[in-house]
Amino acid sequence: MHRFRRVLVALGAVVASVTVSVGGVATASTPSSSGAQSSHLTGDGTWPGLGTVCEHGPGGTATARGVGAHSINIATFADPGNTAAPGLNKEFFQLAGAFAKWCNAAGGIDGRAIVVHDRDGALFNAAQVTDEACQQDFMSVGGGLVFDQSAVSVRVGCGLEIPSYVVSNEADSAALQVNPQGIRVDEIEAGWYSALGRRYSSAVKHFGIGAANEPSILDPTRKWEQAAEQQGWKVLYFQEPPFTVADWSPYVAEDQSKGIEALETPTGTNVQAFFQAMQTAGYHPTFIFLGIGIPENLGKQSYDVSVSGPLPPIYFATQNWPFELASQSPGLEQLIGLMRTDARGDTIDTNDEYAVDAWLLFAKAASACGANLTVSCVLDHAASRTNWTGGGVYAPIARLAPSNHRPTPSDCFLLMQVKGSAFSYDKADTRPNDQIWHCDPKSLFPVSSGNS
Repeated sequence: MHRFRRVLVALGAVVASVTVSVGGVATASTPSSSGAQSSHLTGDGTWPGLGTVCEHGPGGTATARGVGAHSINIATFADPGNTAAPGLNKEFFQLAGAFAKWCNAAGGIDGRAIVVHDRDGALFNAAQVTDEACQQDFMSVGGGLVFDQSAVSVRVGCGLEIPSYVVSNEADSAALQVNPQGIRVDEIEAGWYSALGRRYSSAVKHFGIGAANEPSILDPTRKWEQAAEQQGWKVLYFQEPPFTVADWSPYVAEDQSKGIEALETPTGTNVQAFFQAMQTAGYHPTFIFLGIGIPENLGKQSYDVSVSGPLPPIYFATQNWPFELASQSPGLEQLIGLMRTDARGDTIDTNDEYAVDAWLLFAKAASACGANLTVSCVLDHAASRTNWTGGGVYAPIARLAPSNHRPTPSDCFLLMQVKGSAFSYDKADTRPNDQIWHCDPKSLFPVSSGNS
C-alpha cells in the first residue's frame, strides 16, 4: 500500500503533488517565501546525508540481463499514456532521466552508465510492459503502476525492483523487492488520526470515508478506516464511487444526510468538483481530511480557487518532506536543484521525492556491489540500509527489509493544512519530536485486507 503513496501515489490511492515550477515561479502551493525557491546541486555524484552515490570506476563484465561492461539498462514504470488521466505519474520518467544524467556525469555506477527505458503501462497494460522490461532491463527503479496486481507474478518471475510506490497487496509483499518506504501489508503508520482526534474529539465520532470502487484503490483505504477506528474514530459511512464520477452531488448528499462531520473525501483527483457540490448543497462538515498525501492537481487548484463560500479546515498527512520546508532539508534542496538543472521546464512534485528515494537506494546498493553487479547483490545491500530517509526526502525508517520479510514502516508523520491558497505545516497538531516529524512506534497499527 502506497503511503502515498490514498494519494501516493493516483486517483485516490497513490500519487500526490505539492508542485513547484522548475523555472522558479512558485505555484499556489509553494509561496515565494518557501525554501523550495532555493536550489543546491552537487555535481560530484554526492548527496547530502549519503555521501558518494555515483562515481567513475572500471565498470565490469556482463554480469546479468541488462548489464554491460559500461552500461546498466533500467526500467521505470508509470501510466502517462492512458486516456482516463493522461500524463499520470509522468514525473517518474522525468526524474529518472534527470537522475541518470546527473549520475552519469559523475561517472555512473562505478563506471557503468545508467540507461533508462520508460515503460508506460497506460493503466491497463501493467503485465505487458513488465514483460517487456523482463526482456531487456536489469531492474526496475523509481516508478510504479497504479493497477500493479497483474504485473507482480511477471516481475517476480524475472527479478526486478526498487519501486517508487506499490498499490495492491500482492505488490506490497512481493519477493525480489525492497521498497524504500518500508511498506507492509498488515501494518501501517496512521498516527495522524490521533492527532486530529485531539483537536476534533466530537467530530471524529461522525466519520465518513470512501474510495473508488477499484480493488487496488479500495483496499488501502479500508486499511486507513481500520486504523482510524483503532484510534477512536467512529465510521458512519463508507462510500465506494466508480473510478470516474461526472456528478458528485449524490455522494455529497449521502454524507450530509448521515451527519458526517469528519470527512475523508472519496474523490481521488477530482477534489474541486466535490467541493463545489458541497457548496451547492450547503454541506459544511467540521473538517476535511484528504488522507495520506494529497490529490495530484492540488498544487495547481488550491482549495479556494473557484468554489463560492468558505470551506471547513482541510488537512492532509504526509511522510514526504514538504516543499514548504525545503530549506530545512539539504537533500530536498538537492532534488530541486537536480530537476531545475537536468529536467528544466518539468514540474517538481511529491512523485519526484518518491522516485529519487528509490533511485538513491538503488545507486548506493549497486555501487556497493562493484563489478559483480547482480539483482541479489543489489537487493541485499538495499535491505541492509538503516536510518533511511531517501537522502532527506522521506520520514526516517529504522531499517529497510525485503518486502516479503515483514519490513517495519516508518513510524513518523506530519500534518499539513490548506490555508487560503497555500499549504502550511501544522506544527501544533503534529507535535514534532524528530526534526519536523512526530515519530512514535505506537502510531503503527495492525490492519487486514478485505475489511467491510
